[in-house]
Amino acid sequence: MAERVHLRLEQTLPELEEMGRVGLFSPEEIRKIKKKREAFEYKLRRNLKRKEDFLKYIEYEMNLLSLISKRRDRLLCESKKKEIDIKIAKRISKLFNAVISRFPDDQKLRLDQIQFCKKMKWYDNINVLHTQMLKVHSKVPNLWVMAAKYEFEESKSPENARKLLQRGVLINSKAKILWREYFRMELMYTDLIRKRREVLQLQKMEDPDLEEDDVVLNGKIPNVVFDKAIEEIDDDVEFALSFIQICLEFDFTAKHIEHIFEKVLEKFPDKEETLDALAKQPLLHIEDKIKKGKEQGIKKKVTLSRINEEIFSKYEEAVKTLSTEKMWNLYIDFVLNLIKSSKENRRSLLQDKVVKIMERAASYEQLSAIYYSEWIELLFERGDEGEGLSISLEAARKFNTVDLWFKTLTFHIQLLHPTKQIYKYLLEALNTVPEKDSVILWKLGVEWLSALDPEKLIEFFETGIKKPKEISVPLKEMYLEATAIQSGIEATRKLYKKFKKLGPISHHIVKKMILIENGQMNSSIDLLRQYYEDGIQEFGATNIDIWLDYMKLELEHKDGNSANYATVLWRAKKMLQPEYVGDFQTRLTEFMSGSHSCNDIEIEA
Repeated sequence: MAERVHLRLEQTLPELEEMGRVGLFSPEEIRKIKKKREAFEYKLRRNLKRKEDFLKYIEYEMNLLSLISKRRDRLLCESKKKEIDIKIAKRISKLFNAVISRFPDDQKLRLDQIQFCKKMKWYDNINVLHTQMLKVHSKVPNLWVMAAKYEFEESKSPENARKLLQRGVLINSKAKILWREYFRMELMYTDLIRKRREVLQLQKMEDPDLEEDDVVLNGKIPNVVFDKAIEEIDDDVEFALSFIQICLEFDFTAKHIEHIFEKVLEKFPDKEETLDALAKQPLLHIEDKIKKGKEQGIKKKVTLSRINEEIFSKYEEAVKTLSTEKMWNLYIDFVLNLIKSSKENRRSLLQDKVVKIMERAASYEQLSAIYYSEWIELLFERGDEGEGLSISLEAARKFNTVDLWFKTLTFHIQLLHPTKQIYKYLLEALNTVPEKDSVILWKLGVEWLSALDPEKLIEFFETGIKKPKEISVPLKEMYLEATAIQSGIEATRKLYKKFKKLGPISHHIVKKMILIENGQMNSSIDLLRQYYEDGIQEFGATNIDIWLDYMKLELEHKDGNSANYATVLWRAKKMLQPEYVGDFQTRLTEFMSGSHSCNDIEIEA
């Protein structure tokens, strides 16, 4: 082992000598570099090779190379680059090869090596590295894209880029990103040829590749790629339509977009996404249409109005052809988005239009719950309160969702409808929506009854606290708080005792009662201690907060006792489950260091 290490180090001696000769490093620095390399070389000679050792060696050599570059700039020294810088770079390359040969499946190692070669401008090496990487990681579409992009943009070789992408889609025929990038690359190549042809024409020069360029310029190659893509991925209309967005990156793709629409309509005639895209087709290249209109003396708003009318007409045909909930939703979405971007004077007209569309969709039983909610909001915004209330109640009963019931109850409360009627609707809602989702309705009922009918509120609470804990726990908290406000502390204490008898009490209930008790003018420490003891009995094995708050009480309450503090601390360590003790000790230390001197109270280690 030692002989091989020394042989390696001897090979680096010429570059170290040159470093000293040109003044990049002092003799002491060179000695340290040699010693550091020796340590790394010994690590690489172990029987068990570790990736980390290679990476640290590579990192060290890269940092050394960077330092040399900085010192050259400072010293204005460019001599002996081949003997120093290139030698180090080649060593780094060899280290990359060594670690990759041992860990061939590590994709990041290969990418790091490629990045290093780009930095060194070793372009020939990059092509080889891409080939090696794709042999091992042929099922990773992004790597094919990366390699093709390099060939097209850096190596200026569209042909190599095309070959890579063709090979990539052959191996990964279901990889959407590869098909999209293959399509984009062909459009980029077409754009390149177009611009070159324009330059040649301006200079009145002949195109040496005239026949080949004409094949590209006729636009058939991207269309062939698209056709093959939707043949391989034949059940995804959104994938097919996504090629339109790629076309919009270029200014010559009108025929390609037309081809895409033709194929999509042919392949997916009964898909809502197809009809939606066809309806929105007039929006493509809208800026060009506005510009052309201005040249003809047509105002922008007139052009936009005509475009929107064309789109509305197409959507009308779409909902006649395919009257599904999804199709109506897409139509409604378009108008709602239009409303958001419209000025005030046009917004009112569009609101009227979308309300009528929603009415028609509802009449066909094709309006979803979320759009019923939008419909109701629009009706109230327009001042149609009567119709809004009617539709909201109809929707709530139709879908039985918490959101719709909450909306209709809120509207009735805001419009000060009779208490008896609202209460009836509230009970209807609670009896129809899934119980696990109904907490928000219970809370709404409490807030409403608190202000209007305290007696009814008690009845409401008594019903709610018998429900499952998802409902009963938050209601018990609210019940305690409401009782404290309306009936005083004694009634609240009595209610708390009732909750204890009903069964296990949660930490939320205990915390709420402690909060209420602490709010009294002269809070009783004996009662507060009892609440903490209740909490400890129920959930003291897993709840750190109850112990810390209990100890804080003994330190901060005017009737507190530091001896009790030590007792509670001892009990906490005994009762808490082992996995909670460490966190408890950490938080206790933080609390003591922030609030009290450790000299005042002895904390056990």
